[in-house]
Amino acid sequence: YAVSSMAQQSMSDLNLKVRECRAHDLDTVTRIEEICYGIENAMPRLAMAQHLELCGPAFVVGECGCEVVGFALGGIALGTDKELGWLLGVAVIPSLQGRFIGTVLCRHVIATLIRFGARRFRATAAPDNERSLKMLTRLKFRAVEDVADYFGPGQRRLVLELDGKDRFGA
Repeated sequence: YAVSSMAQQSMSDLNLKVRECRAHDLDTVTRIEEICYGIENAMPRLAMAQHLELCGPAFVVGECGCEVVGFALGGIALGTDKELGWLLGVAVIPSLQGRFIGTVLCRHVIATLIRFGARRFRATAAPDNERSLKMLTRLKFRAVEDVADYFGPGQRRLVLELDGKDRFGA
C-alpha cells in the first residue's frame, strides 16, 4: 500500500512499527479508545477481545519503541456484499494525533482487507469529529449518507465510502 512522504517522515521520526494486535495489547487499546472517545462512547474491552478474534490480521496497533500508541481495525461484511470492507475503529493517543499515525494504520488495515477480497470500504464518523473526517478524506473516503440515529437516539454519523479501485488498484 502507498504511504505518503509526510506519513513516511512521521513514521521515521517516531520509529513507528505497525503489527497485528495481540491479546496482551487489549488493556492498552481499550485505554486509548476510552481516552479518545470517552468512557461512555468507547468500545469496552469485551468488544475489543471479540474484534481481535473476528478481525485477526485486520486489527493492528502502532508502536513507538515498546509503547502502543494507536490502533485500527476492520472487517469484511458477511452479508450479500462480501467485497465490502469496513474500518470499524481507529484511535491514536492525543499527544501523537495529527502525525499521520491513524492514516498509516488505516492504510494497513485496508491493504489487509484487500488481500481478503474487499474492493469497497466504508467507515462512519461523527460529523463533529474533525480529525477523523480529515483522516478519512486524506484516505479518499467521501460521505455518502448522513444518518441521524446511526448508533441509537442522538448518535448521528456520516457514512463514508472508498472505492478501492480508485486508491489501491484493487
